[in-house]
Amino acid sequence: MTQAATLPAFAAAAVKKALHDIPMNATVGVQITEVGVGWATGQAPDTAPFRNHLGTIHAGAQFLLAEAVSGAAFAGAFAAQLMSAVPLIEKLETHYVNRAQGDVRARAEAADAGAIAQAHADFARDGKARLVLNVSVQDGEDKEVMRAVAHWYIRARPQ
Repeated sequence: MTQAATLPAFAAAAVKKALHDIPMNATVGVQITEVGVGWATGQAPDTAPFRNHLGTIHAGAQFLLAEAVSGAAFAGAFAAQLMSAVPLIEKLETHYVNRAQGDVRARAEAADAGAIAQAHADFARDGKARLVLNVSVQDGEDKEVMRAVAHWYIRARPQ
């Protein structure tokens, strides 16, 4: 599934800033490159401190990129609600499929077309909602190195 809906520039910039301001993301060099409604892309550089004992990109760095990109996609889906709600990741299921060589990049998107509309309806009705996002991470050789399924939750802030 490919999500094409875009956010207003100010909303995309706010989501990017929020993710870039997370200290762990800054430490690893995670950058969110694009954000839309229920989708996002990002990247992280290949740097020596984040390589494993095999000399490839550490699984933890890949995990962090996948979590950040899924969070940006989730925030893009709920941009209008974020001032009055709390987003939380519940689970990130990962599958490492290849060794990662070079800079890594990722894309996250809502698992199915109706999921965002259903999540919005749930939030409007109950003040809480869940959304599942699929993530793919590729390395500098353009091979997929990780797949993930991110389970996000949002709840309204208490008044």
